[in-house]
Amino acid sequence: MPRTVIVEELGAADAMKIVDLDPGMPGPGEVRIRQTAIGVNFADVHYRRGTAPKHSMAKLPIPFTPGLEGVGFVEAVGEGVDQFKVGDRIAYASASLTIGAYAEVRLFPAERCFILPDDIRDIDAAALLYRAITVQGIIRQCYPVKAGDWILLHAAAGGIGTILSQWASHLGASVIGTVSAPEKAELALSNGCAHAIVHTQEDFVARTLEITNGKGVDVCFDGVGIAVFVDSLRAIRRYGTMVSFGQASGLVDPIDPIELQHEGLYLTKFSGGTYNDDVDEYQARAADVVAAIRAGVFKLGNHLTYSLEDVVQAHIDLETRKTTGSLVLVP
Repeated sequence: MPRTVIVEELGAADAMKIVDLDPGMPGPGEVRIRQTAIGVNFADVHYRRGTAPKHSMAKLPIPFTPGLEGVGFVEAVGEGVDQFKVGDRIAYASASLTIGAYAEVRLFPAERCFILPDDIRDIDAAALLYRAITVQGIIRQCYPVKAGDWILLHAAAGGIGTILSQWASHLGASVIGTVSAPEKAELALSNGCAHAIVHTQEDFVARTLEITNGKGVDVCFDGVGIAVFVDSLRAIRRYGTMVSFGQASGLVDPIDPIELQHEGLYLTKFSGGTYNDDVDEYQARAADVVAAIRAGVFKLGNHLTYSLEDVVQAHIDLETRKTTGSLVLVP
């Protein structure tokens, strides 16, 4: 019997339990996937403990299975599915369908899946796809990164941070990354950051302004939230942009637009559910990410892997910030 992670009550990491659960055969438009690698994201933590945005929590069924990305082989196809056949190796990473991945076998809409090329490993795909699709929306649409840009990136040694810094530096931008510890600074620098600031030891705003000769950065990408958001506005140049894409430290308080007028700042909020809701846009982002992986934009293989049985420890390590890079469950 396939094993699945279930959350029956919101709470700490040990709220996750492993049960035997066969999802059955696929319905119309679905595929049944035998999974070989599953990505672990901070969004999974937020759903499990109930700290995701209110509109997201309102749609969350209880009990539920966490997880929003995976890689595996097609075991069966439902009626109307002609783009895949049994045995195909496929992947998915959809923020519009944010639960269900922590399982050995699952059902999933075929339109949200795509063929994974043979030269991309399962673990690399599960470690990169959701985060890289997120980064693609952030650096291609929220603020189109170009050569010569200065970027302030919070949590630069984290899963999204390492991907964003590599992709942005590949595009010719200079990334100033903030991290919480000296050892993470070394990782940030090795992943493309031009400068790394240990924000627990020095004022990241003052240091950013020093690096940019008092001008400030063109854009700040913030996945940390309330702990750094307001201060970050002071590190952005006139007419620069703040892109909020996460809230690892907590949701940002409401902001008065007057706070933006002094330097003419632009503010936007990335949401994977919004940016990947349209299937064609989602597939285009996924294709761009697969092309970037194959082009060697990202370092591969430097991921933390956990067995499905160790899912509780994986969440503990992630939310206590003991990890660097991406986490992957291997069923």
